Amino acid sequence: MKQLAIIGMGPRGLYALENLLIELSRANTTIEIHVYDATSHPGTGNVWDRSQPDSNWINITERALVGIEARSEIRYNNHIIKAFPSYLDWCHFSQSKNEPDSFPPRNKMGRYLNERFQSLENVLTQFKSFKCIKAEVTHINVNHQKLQVLTHAHQLQYDDVLLTVGHQSTTPSQQLKEWQSHIAAYNDLTLFKATYPISQFKALQNTTNTTIGIRGFGLAMIDVMRYLTINNFGNFKVINPNTFETVYYKRKVQNITLVPFSLDGLPLVPKPLNQCIDEWYVPTHQELDVFKSEIEAVSKCTQEKDNINFLTHAIATIASRVFIDLQDKSISHTLSEIEIKLLIINWLDDENFSHNLIQDQNISTYQLIQTYIDMALGVIPVSLDYCIGQVWRHCQPTLYRAFSHAKVNETIVEKVIALDERSKRYSYGPPIESMQQVLALVDAQILNLDFVSHPDIKVSHEGWTLKNYKNESINCSIMINSVLDAPKLLDVDTPLIKNLLQNDVIQPIHSKLGIETTTDGYVKTPESKSKVHIAVLGRLAKGSVIGVDAILECFGPRIKKWAKAYVTKRTTN
Repeated sequence: MKQLAIIGMGPRGLYALENLLIELSRANTTIEIHVYDATSHPGTGNVWDRSQPDSNWINITERALVGIEARSEIRYNNHIIKAFPSYLDWCHFSQSKNEPDSFPPRNKMGRYLNERFQSLENVLTQFKSFKCIKAEVTHINVNHQKLQVLTHAHQLQYDDVLLTVGHQSTTPSQQLKEWQSHIAAYNDLTLFKATYPISQFKALQNTTNTTIGIRGFGLAMIDVMRYLTINNFGNFKVINPNTFETVYYKRKVQNITLVPFSLDGLPLVPKPLNQCIDEWYVPTHQELDVFKSEIEAVSKCTQEKDNINFLTHAIATIASRVFIDLQDKSISHTLSEIEIKLLIINWLDDENFSHNLIQDQNISTYQLIQTYIDMALGVIPVSLDYCIGQVWRHCQPTLYRAFSHAKVNETIVEKVIALDERSKRYSYGPPIESMQQVLALVDAQILNLDFVSHPDIKVSHEGWTLKNYKNESINCSIMINSVLDAPKLLDVDTPLIKNLLQNDVIQPIHSKLGIETTTDGYVKTPESKSKVHIAVLGRLAKGSVIGVDAILECFGPRIKKWAKAYVTKRTTN
């Protein structure tokens, strides 16, 4: 009997296991399957851990989770694994187009994923050929075409390994290294090198007379902000359910100040209020078909390219039509669709490009947030950049499928990913309520935005002194790093990945990206090495695939393709 190890049982691992069982049942064969997962609730991964607090919210509208479809009944090894409902059926989702979109806590998705895994495990544990091992894998050694998987307590051998691990820690940046060295000499200073698990900040929730610096101004910062301020001293209250206008009411004085900062200081842009407003930005089916064809034509071509005009022009074609169709919902103008398209291309090529149709980023951060909130609510004319960001979000799934495993050179892949990452300030934006909470904390004099844009930072025995362009300064005795590590393979410092790199089992597709894989997920080994039977799905393959951070991509066709390829290979050998 062939032996397979699946390392990591988050959403991707879960969907991979399901599709593996489906393909094995179709082939009327069984294999030995061992699942390695160190979390408390298999199926969830760390991002969707069901024990995390309610203050960590899902960042995709609940209605958009229609992509997490039901699992059909599986007949495997003379047993029946019952069907499992889609996410929307599981939570009895119901919402009209005019109702505000819902963004529930991430632990709700965690409950769904864990229950979906348990529905498999309840049947699979009846087989001697299945094991779920709660342990972290530290090494994978290649030994005569066999793969030895090592944990602190086990050493087992397999024919194939599937890596579906998620976020991996990386070597700290130079700034973080300097801060770590500095605080080692001072007991009164505290540095948190990572945001999660968020429960590590529990001791800070009810501290008083404290100033806390937060490195980063993105989604993780919002999780930190919300967790620290929903406490014994105060809480948020929505005072207008139509706009999510929020106040922070204080039960008693805490004297806590949160000071976020980033390289550009630009805030996240909230998603539209509801489905009705969101549909302003939806491309037509025909537009998406053309977009897909244009991107695929380039991705399959080995001819050298030195720019990503194929992408920027394709997006601009759709976004210009959408912006023209907004009519009086957009900022007033007399430009033609062709002229709008040119503006869009200029903005995509240069984030500092300015025009009166593009939102001025030089106003106060507070006013900028309020302006984007009003656009998301549909109560003020929409700027061109807001429109582009929302159109990009609707094009992302098509882009991710059409451009993964592109044959273009690595520099072009990197540029495409960089532009997609830049778009995420808009396309991965938070719910309106999150940004209303940011404003509420500023109004309550808890969140200080005066240092948000690239402050000068000095460390001393008193802590971190931040100085802004006005020469104002503030001192923080606690610093939280909320900047998430990029999946840059060469910087990953977890034992398993370092082991695979050192043994030349894996290699990056680009020095700034992840593992190079084939279209069915298998690692491309260096020419001087024998082929190894390791497949990688997810974040560590960024570059070979794009769109690795989206929950819906965990339930996508790449996982199905791996399962089919694996079973075909193992039943024909």
